[in-house]
Amino acid sequence: MKRILFIISLTILSFLSAKGDEKPVLKFNARARFKIVQFTDIHIQYDAYRSDSTLVMMRAVIQREKPDLVVLTGDVVGSDNRKKAWLKVAQVMIDAKVPWAAVLGNHDAEYELDKEQTMNTIVGLPYNLTIAGPKELAGKGNYVLPIQASKSEKTAAVLYGLDSEEREPNVKDWMDESQVQWYKEQSAALTKQNNGTPLPALAFFHIPFPEFADVVGKSTTYGINYEKLHSKSSINSNLFKAFQEKKDVMGVFVGHEHNNNYIGNINDICLAFGQAGGRQIYGDLGSGARVIELHEGQRKFDSWILKLYDNSRELDLWKPTHSKERMFFVTYPDSFTEKKANADKISMITEGRKVNIQLSGPGSATIDWGDGSKKEVLTLKESVSQIDHTYPAASTRAISINGDNITTLICKGAGLTYLDVSKNAELTSLDCSDNRLMQLNISHNTALKTLWCNGNQLTNLDVNKNTLLAELYCYRNRLMNLDVSKNTALTWLNCYQNDLRSLDLSKTTALRRLDCYENRLMTLDFSKNTALTWLVCTDNQFTTETMNALFASLHKSASPAKLFIGGNPGERDCDRSLAKSKNWTVSLRY
Repeated sequence: MKRILFIISLTILSFLSAKGDEKPVLKFNARARFKIVQFTDIHIQYDAYRSDSTLVMMRAVIQREKPDLVVLTGDVVGSDNRKKAWLKVAQVMIDAKVPWAAVLGNHDAEYELDKEQTMNTIVGLPYNLTIAGPKELAGKGNYVLPIQASKSEKTAAVLYGLDSEEREPNVKDWMDESQVQWYKEQSAALTKQNNGTPLPALAFFHIPFPEFADVVGKSTTYGINYEKLHSKSSINSNLFKAFQEKKDVMGVFVGHEHNNNYIGNINDICLAFGQAGGRQIYGDLGSGARVIELHEGQRKFDSWILKLYDNSRELDLWKPTHSKERMFFVTYPDSFTEKKANADKISMITEGRKVNIQLSGPGSATIDWGDGSKKEVLTLKESVSQIDHTYPAASTRAISINGDNITTLICKGAGLTYLDVSKNAELTSLDCSDNRLMQLNISHNTALKTLWCNGNQLTNLDVNKNTLLAELYCYRNRLMNLDVSKNTALTWLNCYQNDLRSLDLSKTTALRRLDCYENRLMTLDFSKNTALTWLVCTDNQFTTETMNALFASLHKSASPAKLFIGGNPGERDCDRSLAKSKNWTVSLRY
């Protein structure tokens, strides 16, 4: 009998949830964490298979991350039949049984539905926590979502949703003053309920305010910025000023600019773009999501980007990425502390638990592991000497190394988020691969001959000062440009699995091997590379015409040379005899 009653109860609960009559409660989990997935600029079109691809991406992210909440930050639908399109999007979260909320973008008031009608469509749907907001406020979708503590019903954190509308840049009144005043009132009331201490809070809306331009170029800004924002005036915009005044908002998460996914910090407030998700939108950053994970009881959160697909509307390109790793992983506030120069020969910051360092050169090196343990002295020699260190638990640690004439540094897979080798001018070989570096300055390492920096999260790599560089392995990063015009000694370049659109090799006349597969290259000219004998350019965007031009630029090799071309649009119809006549063996894969 009890089993029958239990089944009946589950049936009733399922029915209530399906009708949207029971709202989910947001709550920190048993690990004292609360995870949010942000989808932005998905621009769904009803009854379009390309848009269905975006829904598949969303389902994959949700299945992988298992978020406690999904937030849609605007420009959700991009066609007519808006009601049906919104319901298709909603079904993704309903099927996953995950709470969700939405704020509207500038394109969410087009075609046959205005913002009020859109809110009427989605408010009350199963698992949806979106609220239209007070009628006296500007916009639709201004609301507060409390998150309960893991072990009580007490509010432990707060999420603000706001309806941003397009305004002129560089204005103080960036958001309607009624919304700003409403936010201030909500924040003050919540702070009072929390015994005068502001609750940790995040804010979500669609269009970035002018202060987003101020974090661009800072050493503590991570991610990609290809879409320039207007610089703000000297007067803070009204909403940012309100956030500063109330001291509760730790991070602001927006969309709108498809070619930006960076996160930075100004005045202790993180400003972050999401990862655009649509297939039928402009942009070069692919399709995916931003993930945010709050820490209960702390003013702290982690955030990272997931990119699941490479896509191009113009080329009708949509293919899974080679990796689903966490891109541009940051922790607020730790990741946003400015790194100060010091007198140490080599400085690094690790978030790993086990670190292996290998060094070579004459003399000795002193290593401070940054955990209070005794400094270790390593006697160096011509071949590499290695030293290991294990921390009691994974945490952020600053490691410093001092020693004269360190010529080799190997610190691969050490959980590094920061590396400074600017004072080590004698360095000839550096391997910092398979870490989480987002920046790497090697402009002072003019003696460098070999560089392994693959498997990081670099969006830029300047090797113009490294004129002695013979081998460069920068694959599996996020590079969209690579200038090797000053690297005339280069014999091996491995730059696969980046986002390169072009690659000028006219100055690298000593180049013998090039691995440039899984980029977005459309043309390559090898007319100056007479030493080249190995070339892998699979999975790029070479057409029949540009592939034939590539063949024609190859030199006539004295010994058998190999070329691999699979995964390009022109692989079937290109004229391989152009290459074969020059002693090149042409294959699809190796």
